[in-house]
Amino acid sequence: MKSHPREEAIAQIKRLLQRFPQFFPEHQDKELYGILAAVRLPEELRQRLLAKGLYVVKIDDEVFTLDVPEGFEGRSWS
Repeated sequence: MKSHPREEAIAQIKRLLQRFPQFFPEHQDKELYGILAAVRLPEELRQRLLAKGLYVVKIDDEVFTLDVPEGFEGRSWS
């Protein structure tokens, strides 16, 4: 979760997803998806996250809303 994510958030999420199996080998048989939750997210960054197959969640007044286009399928990082 980021309050005001920047471009480097994409690289950070990708690194975490790539390293996840090392730290949690007990979950290797499961699909792994990336998601970024943010209070404020520039539309340009949102589009880049979606293009990489990452889910986007908007946070407003403690309410989390999935913010992806209809038919969106996230990338499996498994």
